[in-house]
Amino acid sequence: MALDYQPIFILASGMLLQERKLSTVTNNLANADTPSFKKDFLEVASWYTDMGAKEPDTSPENPTNNFVYPMVSGVFTDLSQGPLRETGNSLDLAIDGEGFFAVRTPEGVLFTRKGNFRLDSEGYLVTEEGYRVLDSQNRDIRIEGNRIEFDPRGNLYIDGERSVSLGIWSLPDAQKVGEDFFRGTPQRAQNFRLRQGFLEFSNVNPILEMVRLIETSRAHETYARLIQAVDEIQGRLNSITR
Repeated sequence: MALDYQPIFILASGMLLQERKLSTVTNNLANADTPSFKKDFLEVASWYTDMGAKEPDTSPENPTNNFVYPMVSGVFTDLSQGPLRETGNSLDLAIDGEGFFAVRTPEGVLFTRKGNFRLDSEGYLVTEEGYRVLDSQNRDIRIEGNRIEFDPRGNLYIDGERSVSLGIWSLPDAQKVGEDFFRGTPQRAQNFRLRQGFLEFSNVNPILEMVRLIETSRAHETYARLIQAVDEIQGRLNSITR
């Protein structure tokens, strides 16, 4: 009886994998022009059972009861740096090298490389969502002055006077939270250069992602056709045995 459901279950697993890949690729493409976006990718593992091995039950939900099929073992983020583009805005900041900016959010302190900052009505340096950017002591940064300058190490100068140092942290165990933010165990970043008047853009390569999109769509269609063919064959076998 196991052979009745196994071919369709294995093919369905492959089709579902392609759907997960489509979701990941389309999300990457949708954020190709989003500043500092980091693309995601899937890690896939194969489960298998030796033919003829005695199994405790015949449930298709039990991975040990099927021959070979794929399973998504995790979604990971490519943290490689995207291209830096000059904007001329003194509050646009980009990290050339390792590191993240620290911001205070309703979920606690999170980290981002998205540096399109602005000043709120109270003079605090904030993200586009209105979250306050933090200095190296995890304090909110308030700017009162006209000329705002950052040096390559993240030190802030207001009208020529040094104020605070921007908090720039490396995250060895970075975990993505939403599209723009990360959490992890912060350590002081060392190998970086802060670029004022620049933004880091997405590390997504639209051409490669389009190729992956086409390949994944075709694979999904192939699995669907195979499932239909197996279903038709089993239907004919059932009619013969009656």
